[in-house]
Amino acid sequence: MIARNSSAYYDPFDLPKEPRPFTKVKPKTKLRRIDRPTADLREVQDRIYYRLLRDLKVPRYLCGGVKGRSVMMNVRLHNGAPVIVTLDIKAWFPSITPQHVYRALRKVLNCSTRVAKLLTALTTFDGHLPQGASTSSAIANLVLFSIDRPLRTRSARMGVQYSSFVDDLPLSGSNARRLIPVAIATLKRAGFAISRSKLLVMGSGARKVVNGIVVGKTPSMSKQHRLRIRSALHHLRLGDVPEADRDKYIASLKGRIVHLASVNPAQAMPFQAELMRILN
Repeated sequence: MIARNSSAYYDPFDLPKEPRPFTKVKPKTKLRRIDRPTADLREVQDRIYYRLLRDLKVPRYLCGGVKGRSVMMNVRLHNGAPVIVTLDIKAWFPSITPQHVYRALRKVLNCSTRVAKLLTALTTFDGHLPQGASTSSAIANLVLFSIDRPLRTRSARMGVQYSSFVDDLPLSGSNARRLIPVAIATLKRAGFAISRSKLLVMGSGARKVVNGIVVGKTPSMSKQHRLRIRSALHHLRLGDVPEADRDKYIASLKGRIVHLASVNPAQAMPFQAELMRILN
């Protein structure tokens, strides 16, 4: 049975985060562990996702990994707030244990003991929630919902907007700062931690950024992000990109422009036109 020997159906590998082309100072190579389910287990996980998890009616504040929701929905929830706090759950997927998953399936989906044990065995690997599995984002949302009631309750009581996008938890409103200890304590109680280096408090007069997007009447990408796209187009125009890397370079550039267009179409239009001129 697959569930009894699920670890045999994974093929883990380390995915390096490639440095941006033409950077003067090459950063240290960062590796991201991808667990990669294979063969029959991958098919089973896909079935679990499409038949059980994809169409679940989840609360509005859960924006990441939910059908029909996007990063822009998460950003718009905090638009116009005087104070925005962003917190990042440290090593979110690797910190989610089979016990977290089992409890969430029992508590949130009301699965029987037998079903919860089976689903947990099929969707966890080596003591954690696997990166690269189709079921992981939806299950992570169930786990968060199963543990964050104190934060949700206090947020509602204090008039603070709380949401999540995968491991990113924005809080917005005049009392947002006061909820930082509540968020930390809530997560700690469940066995999770906040990345202190990524905790940001953006008050009155400060530029406010959620999920890398500048929040405002008209959302936009940062000036630095747009300058990187402009620089990439410049190198492509001059023929600086080696022929062997050209297709990959263009695909990456197109992806960045498409993302910009999803945030602010007006900002993306000149870049789209310039790329078409270069390619034609």
